[in-house]
Amino acid sequence: MISNTVINEEEIIEYYQNCQVDYEICWHLNTLMCMHYGYWKKNTKTLRGALNQMNLELIKQVDIKKDDYVLDAGCGVGGSSIYLAKNLGCTVKGITLTPSQIDKCYLNSSKHGVDKLVSFERQNYLSTTFDDNTFDVVWAIESVCYAFDKLDFLTEAYRVLKPGGRLIVADFYAEKLEAGTKDAELMKKWSDSWAIKAYANTDEFTDKCQQAGFENTLVRNVTKNVLPSIKRLYYYFFPGLIITTVSQALGFRTATQSKNTWSTHYQYKAYKRGLWRYNIISSKKPN
Repeated sequence: MISNTVINEEEIIEYYQNCQVDYEICWHLNTLMCMHYGYWKKNTKTLRGALNQMNLELIKQVDIKKDDYVLDAGCGVGGSSIYLAKNLGCTVKGITLTPSQIDKCYLNSSKHGVDKLVSFERQNYLSTTFDDNTFDVVWAIESVCYAFDKLDFLTEAYRVLKPGGRLIVADFYAEKLEAGTKDAELMKKWSDSWAIKAYANTDEFTDKCQQAGFENTLVRNVTKNVLPSIKRLYYYFFPGLIITTVSQALGFRTATQSKNTWSTHYQYKAYKRGLWRYNIISSKKPN
């Protein structure tokens, strides 16, 4: 049973509709099609390389093959869906809450010649219209953080996965913090700036995987592999703050966009204080 049948959809949609321009400017969204931190190895030289490597890490961890049917839960503008179709030849269904992202997904999939392998819909990943036992893999990069109760997402992912299906999630995870402290307040400022209610705690998330019915849960703390992106975003903060302050005063930027600028500061400050980690977590539905 879903404890929060309505996620904060309007906030999330407003955030992405307002802030997509920031990803286009700073994260090369129009060409790279990704809205995540990527995965930096020792020999990774570019953001493009890191974004592609994140796909490769997730593919390897749950052994995705050509014959797999993948649900990209929180697909953004279709980057991972298109990568999977283009490089593995598998069929992918992408879902997102933001209507404008659906249009962008189809433009991108057409541009990359994978129209026959990918399709996209506006759906809430907490309560989808898909039949039980539909997908071989549920894939989620930096999207599960938007669920109020992560168990709601996990329960729905379990339902739509076939027996033996695999779940793969790459996301931010908060350390356990005492409510009302400065650390908790900092994390709240960060999550609010991205229209997120709260990040999961690693142990609580893995416990909820078990509650949902999953087994063989594997946690990889890959914070060091996203550190270059943490720093990269922070370097944008100071020039970005000047630009966004002036632009908002002139009516060219919204309050939501200005909060997004501050997110680059909050995420770095919280990282330096050891308040969060970045995990890649996989789990399996029993046969």
